[in-house]
Amino acid sequence: MKIFIIGAGGHGKVCLDAIESTGKHEVLGYIDDNPSKHGTTFYGLPVVGAVDDLLGKLKGKAKGVFIAIGNNIVRNTLFDKLTKHYTMVNAIHSETVVSESVVLGQGVLIMAGAIVNADTQICDGVIINTGATVDHDCSIGKFAFIAPGANLSGTIQINDRTLIGTGAIIIPNISIGKDVVVGAGAVVVKDLPDNCTAYGVPAKIK
Repeated sequence: MKIFIIGAGGHGKVCLDAIESTGKHEVLGYIDDNPSKHGTTFYGLPVVGAVDDLLGKLKGKAKGVFIAIGNNIVRNTLFDKLTKHYTMVNAIHSETVVSESVVLGQGVLIMAGAIVNADTQICDGVIINTGATVDHDCSIGKFAFIAPGANLSGTIQINDRTLIGTGAIIIPNISIGKDVVVGAGAVVVKDLPDNCTAYGVPAKIK
């Protein structure tokens, strides 16, 4: 399938690597709302326009898009704007371990070295970054972000737009609410409610 990647930045580079590792899609170029990037080349591909151009002059050039934006709220907004017009493709790096029983949504990124184990559900727009592990029977809500090296034990619920920081550890049977930030290196041993920030060992709400 011919696709565009939205986001000509560092995250866009790793998303391109993941997509190209499988050979399933032909990436035509990048989309970025920074006009100074338009007409330039980024990571070997042209930056061809802004997001609104996907619904205008670029409409029909590609069937799919991948949203390479790390910010969970922005990724959610763009997904909602474009999902009726484009296929939201997944970017699952060839060097991952993903159980056949995992249920994947749309627009999901799973980076090299990540492991996702049996009967886990990964909802739309989720990022599971480099070397992160998600054990059995977990549920990762829409547009959540599991940062590099984070480790989720079994039967964990992560709700929408929550960020699990680099190297964080979550023990089994934990529920974490929506729009939560778990700091880098935190160890979560208790449930966390919506709209909070928690960090430390053990993690405490701040």
